[in-house]
Amino acid sequence: MNKIVLGKYVNTHGIKGEIRIKSHFKYKDKVFKIGNEIIIDKPYTINSYRVHKGYDMITLKGINSIND
Repeated sequence: MNKIVLGKYVNTHGIKGEIRIKSHFKYKDKVFKIGNEIIIDKPYTINSYRVHKGYDMITLKGINSIND
């Protein structure tokens, strides 16, 4: 399995556990898709994706709050 650096984890957003990522990756639309797997410290499945104020915002399956 090849690993690619997609961007930098910047912060969380809101209380639902959304993650803010700063990325200049060229093919974000192909990588940040619902159901794709990303690795932060372990594999996670992307639950949602959107762009907000120049940041890529994702939620992960099994992470339902900022405390998770």
